[in-house]
Parts: sequence; C-alpha cells; structure tokens
Amino acid sequence: MIDFKHLFDGGESSLNQQKKIAVDCALGVYFGYSNDGYLRLSFLSKINAPHLESTKDLRIAQGEEAIGVFWTCFDLLNKNTREVFYAFCENMVDSVSGILDESLALSTLKKRYISWKSMFKGTSGNSISREILQGLYGELFFLKNFMLEKFGAVAAVNSWSGPDSKSKDYSINREWYEIKTVGANSTTVHISSLSQLSSPYTGHLVIIKTESMSQGFDNGESCIKELFTYILSQINDETAEGVFLSKMYSYGIDLSDSCLTEKFCVKSFNRYLVDEHFPKLTESDISNSEICDVNYSLIINSLNGYLEE
Repeated sequence: MIDFKHLFDGGESSLNQQKKIAVDCALGVYFGYSNDGYLRLSFLSKINAPHLESTKDLRIAQGEEAIGVFWTCFDLLNKNTREVFYAFCENMVDSVSGILDESLALSTLKKRYISWKSMFKGTSGNSISREILQGLYGELFFLKNFMLEKFGAVAAVNSWSGPDSKSKDYSINREWYEIKTVGANSTTVHISSLSQLSSPYTGHLVIIKTESMSQGFDNGESCIKELFTYILSQINDETAEGVFLSKMYSYGIDLSDSCLTEKFCVKSFNRYLVDEHFPKLTESDISNSEICDVNYSLIINSLNGYLEE
C-alpha cells in the first residue's frame, strides 16, 4: 500500500509538477499538484479514458496532451478532506494495480471512482444530529476493534446494517450485536424497540461510553474520519468496499462534513451476553395488542452479571 500522506506531506513536488509512482499497471500513476495548487492524483494512458464527472470537492481534469498521451487527474478542492483523499488515492491505485490491459484498467478506475464519488459531493450541510454522530462513531469503533479481527474485513462489513433500519447493528451467522454509544457519565442505556434485544438466538449488547474531546486530541481512532480511513484500508475486496462506502453515504453525510472530525475518547467498551436470562422486554411480554412502540431503559451497573470478557 502506497503511503500518500507521506508522499504529499514530503513537499517534494511544486505547482503543476507530478512525480511518477512505480506501480505494476498498464497506466502510468503520478502524484503532485495542479497548476492552481491543489493535491493531484493522475493516471496516464495511451488511449482515451471514459468521461468522469467532477464533484464539489473533487475536480476531474481529463484531456489529450499529445498524440497517444491522455491524462485523467483527480484534484482535491477541499483541504479539510486531505486525510480521506489520501485513502482515496491509495484505493484508486490499488484498484488498478496488477491490471496490464489498459482498457480494463481504465474501466476499473471508473467503477472505483463511482463508488467514491458520493463521498466527495460536499452538499450535506452538516445536518447530521449529535445522536446519529455518536452512534455512527460507536458502530465504526466496534467494527474496527472487534469485528475486523474476529470475522475479517469482508464478512465484518457485510454484517453491518449501517443505516438500513435493521433491528440489530451487526448480524453474522447466528450471532448478533446491538451497539449503544453513550456519554461517559451515563448510568442508563436506552432500548428503542422490542426487537433490538429480541431474538431466538443468543446475542450481545455492546455499550461504549465516550467523552467529547478537543480538536487537539488524537489517538488514531478519535473521530469518524480516522475510523473510516483505517477500516477502508483493511478491505481488499471491491464489492465490500462499495458496500462500505454506500453505507457511509446513506447516513446523509459526505466526507467534507466538519462534524466528522469531532473528537471522542472511549472510556469503556463492554459486551454483555443477551440470552433468555438477560433483563429485556420482548413481544411476548406485551399482552395487549393495542400497545405499540415500546421502548425502555436499562441501568448499566445492574448488568454486570452478564458482562463478557
């Protein structure tokens, strides 16, 4: 994997200058800066590349420099998404690495860009609520620190319900996990429906306590952008990458949102076994069919008997 952060931060390129990167591919791969000072990733081909559309944050420059010399350039217009742009560059180059047929490499490059395009639209307006932001952070933290190691990247990503309105946040084989992210001083956790902890199979309630931190705090997994970048770097399957990007975008965000750099520190990360003995309400506990939309809260300290190692 090419470390684009190191390449760009090294400051070795000047305006309108690009340096070639050694990649086993039919396309030439370059990095540098556009003539107006934006970070640039470029691909050189001998045939005309498929047309790609720019977004608000990512400009596409394509054209023929000379006979048989065609460029496809990606320029980052929003400096606040540099870290994500580095991941984008790594992922785009990785997608064509090893492809020695030029037409196939260009086609693959287009498909991969389409998967990424929605993440650079720059049109969301920071509308994500604090509750959703904290919940998304917790789900990604759990994905990084538990699911990836236990199940592998592809299975872990495919098990994530994301914004799909499923009753469980993660489900794989006969296992399921419901993630609750709360403040560091919270004494209760809210269960918003009967189905969240109801299942014929034993599952797990995961309670993640977080504390809001200043922008100076950084432990490598302190915000959604950092978690996103790490998780994406672990996925080596094109389909799973598309699934992950799609689920992130379905939250109604793009990667230029300033709220995605809000910093959190995880104070505790506990899993509780949810079996027939776990204190929960299920459909069978409601005797009147007229009752609906049942929700309730659990006292966190009372759950210690179900704590898993």
